[in-house]
Amino acid sequence: MTPWIAPAARPTAWGNPRARYLAGLSLIMLGVAATSFTSTYSMFFLLIGPSLHLLGWLLLPGALWRRLVVLLPCLLAGLTLLGGTDFAGAFAVLLAGWLLVRHRSLPSYLVLLLPIGVSFLIKAFLHGYAQNWVGDLVGTVTVIASAWLAWWLAGWPGGRRSGAGTGAGPDHVVVPALEAGQVAEITRQIPSRSE
Repeated sequence: MTPWIAPAARPTAWGNPRARYLAGLSLIMLGVAATSFTSTYSMFFLLIGPSLHLLGWLLLPGALWRRLVVLLPCLLAGLTLLGGTDFAGAFAVLLAGWLLVRHRSLPSYLVLLLPIGVSFLIKAFLHGYAQNWVGDLVGTVTVIASAWLAWWLAGWPGGRRSGAGTGAGPDHVVVPALEAGQVAEITRQIPSRSE
């Protein structure tokens, strides 16, 4: 079994992984925000928002099957947020899609409890259409904080420790080599299956 590797560190078939990550994340956030701005007087946001949202998921570096799996659920979650504070639980679906595409480990999925819990608080304390922006802001901040917590729980900071059975880090494998009578460590890149 290969060790966990951050998708941004994996070689990709096209483009710079870091640039794809930043562009994809920006398009996802802009797409959800534009969809949230949809009203009776600004229906064009309903065309722009989901288009940007889908393009963002497709642009992210990572396994193609993961990006395709999250397209429909995350698109529906972004559209569900139009329903107001009663549907703030849709933020958990967006976070789950992010965790899947970013190849997070199973323990990091515990952070899904945060947006679910916050959605109950949003529903309990916010009432009316005029307060939707507060619910969207609180939900967005919760998802961002949860994504960072998931990154930490996935072992990324501790994943750089080398030792028996752990490898040299998230994107290298330690291979002992015999060189001039001494044992040295050589690292080699793990082949990517991300595209």
